[in-house]
Amino acid sequence: MMMTTPQSAIDLNGRQRAIRRRIFRKNPPSRQESEPREEAVTFTGWCKKTLAVLKGLKEAVATLTWLKAIVASLFGMGFVFYSSASHVKLLSEMFPQADAGQQFVWANPDGAVKAGFARECAKPKLVNALGLGGASSGLRLQYGLVPAMRGGGWGVHWDQAPTHHFDASGFAHFSFWVRGARGEESFEIGLKDTDARETKIDAKDWIAASDLRNGVEVIVPLTEFKGVKKQSLNNVSFSFNALHGSGSICIDSMAFGGNGSRA
Repeated sequence: MMMTTPQSAIDLNGRQRAIRRRIFRKNPPSRQESEPREEAVTFTGWCKKTLAVLKGLKEAVATLTWLKAIVASLFGMGFVFYSSASHVKLLSEMFPQADAGQQFVWANPDGAVKAGFARECAKPKLVNALGLGGASSGLRLQYGLVPAMRGGGWGVHWDQAPTHHFDASGFAHFSFWVRGARGEESFEIGLKDTDARETKIDAKDWIAASDLRNGVEVIVPLTEFKGVKKQSLNNVSFSFNALHGSGSICIDSMAFGGNGSRA
């Protein structure tokens, strides 16, 4: 006897297969499963590349910081000095009116004061900020480097000039730019004539600590240097004594100027 399948069962199975085909055609399972996996792989790779770039930048910054520290240690603290020929050039850049003048340093006891030109002591200028004029330098003065310092300083004299003096009679003031490492530094500015008459004034009477810390232009009228013959100056100086303790200052842009000034 031949067995037959009910027509209802055949139609049901066919209908189920047709429904499955329509569902899979609209939403292929392979596409649904693969796309999120590809996106995850792409995002992970991007994160890894970004972290690698950031790590490289961090290492570069660390290297630059290390080099900066080395350069600061070499050129800072007044331990590196230029040659005598360079001293003349750098002095004329910082103090053009020095002309035939020469710089000098004294200290009691020896070594209590050190002086040297350094680029980081130059007065900030727009050209320097743009990376131009990088050869400019200022003067670094360190004092109180030896215990019980009794005195010392740095200055420019005109003993070897053709006239053996500097005539400041046509000027009204003496100016300079100065910055202190802490802002608490103290020193004296002095003028001395060819008759050995000298007058010094205390910088604290002219400079506020907050200004000194950031760097400030100081203008002192020549009338403050009483008793000194302005027409025959022997030297101009920055000096320190036992009451000043210890410190470090940068000086730049020294000049006589004012009414009737002469270049």
